[in-house]
Amino acid sequence: MNNKLIVLLLSFTLVACGSDDDTTKPPTVTPPPTSTVSSGVFIDSAVIGIGYRTETLSGVTNEQGEYDYIEGETVTFFIGDLEFPATAATGVVTPLSIAATEDVTNSSVVNMARLLQTLDKDGDASNGITITQMAIDSAEPVDFNLSITDFAASPAVQATIKNGGQDTAVTALISEDDALDHLSKELRDNNVQVGIVGTWNQAEASTGDAMNDLLSFVFFNDGTYVHLEVDLEDADGEISGMEWGTYERDSTTGRVLPTQIFDENGDTGLTDFTSAEWAPRLFADVTDGQLVFDIDEDADGTSDGTISFNPLLDDGVVGTWVVRDRNGSDVDENDLLMFIFYNDGTYVHAEVDFGDPTEESGMEWGTYAINSETNRMTVTQTFDSNGDTGLTDFAVNPELGLFVSVENNVLVLSVDEDGDGVLEETLNFTRQ
Repeated sequence: MNNKLIVLLLSFTLVACGSDDDTTKPPTVTPPPTSTVSSGVFIDSAVIGIGYRTETLSGVTNEQGEYDYIEGETVTFFIGDLEFPATAATGVVTPLSIAATEDVTNSSVVNMARLLQTLDKDGDASNGITITQMAIDSAEPVDFNLSITDFAASPAVQATIKNGGQDTAVTALISEDDALDHLSKELRDNNVQVGIVGTWNQAEASTGDAMNDLLSFVFFNDGTYVHLEVDLEDADGEISGMEWGTYERDSTTGRVLPTQIFDENGDTGLTDFTSAEWAPRLFADVTDGQLVFDIDEDADGTSDGTISFNPLLDDGVVGTWVVRDRNGSDVDENDLLMFIFYNDGTYVHAEVDFGDPTEESGMEWGTYAINSETNRMTVTQTFDSNGDTGLTDFAVNPELGLFVSVENNVLVLSVDEDGDGVLEETLNFTRQ
């Protein structure tokens, strides 16, 4: 294995709500005797009472959002004359699979989620999305490829939601933020793996090189990623720190093309994997629950090494958290503010703020402990590249107060900045 690959690898070493109205189930076509009928589910919550058809079967989804299909078929969901794009019939179908994207903020995904949640009979998508017979009878064809703004203003969309038969009349789609919050929660709660989305920690590298002290990737479902790396005893000049950027992934080949927005670790991480013809190529897939990076170092079409990562599974405070607001209402002004709490008692704080030159962007890595009775959190720091940003003051002076609690996938971080027993600030974080 050549030295360039070794450098690359070292840089990595890097449900349901019932309906009171009647629906008419279309006749079901009997499949050939040799075919095996499988059951799948359509979720943005379970979508109940929506029509579907495959090459051999048709019907409406049941109280669990389930439909029947035969492996290898495509499925088209529809509400009367309103059709969703056809997609591969699989065990779980979501707006993302219908839109053929891994980006939850894709405009087609947003449009589908907003429409489905708005049409829900009782207006509470958390207990299932029930499509009424009135919606089926009156729905008009819509164009999911429109921009989010144009879709919401479309006469066809307006007519469909106003005649949707909901228990409470509606005149507008639910908000984009609310729709995406709900969809993201449902994907997480139903263990739907979308592409390579998740938080991943290095498991092993095929070269047998030594493990880094810390090597984590977070791929968010909005098309952004964070790379975190610390190697305290590296003799090859690798730069510890973080990078934050966007990524595109070809769902057919698995090739990942990243773009850096903030990069404090030089060519460590994903920096070298550009779209240039001669550039190293990175392919990423989730196999048997692990994220596997496959590296073609010289772009010759053959694999030169792999790196495997284990998922970080949510459990109480353990997980990845991104700031939602300060003090319950103020919008946070950081470009990025996130915490990862690992199940081994370590944490990462990552922050980027391009608008405030007094704040030093970067990451810190250390340990944490939470008092189960008082929720008071104490921290130490092992690596710190962002100065006194983050939890540095609390590591230096444990008399200051830092309190953490988690409820309904919201982490509340309360701060006593001067140790006088009064909480000066509260930050709310949502689970990713």
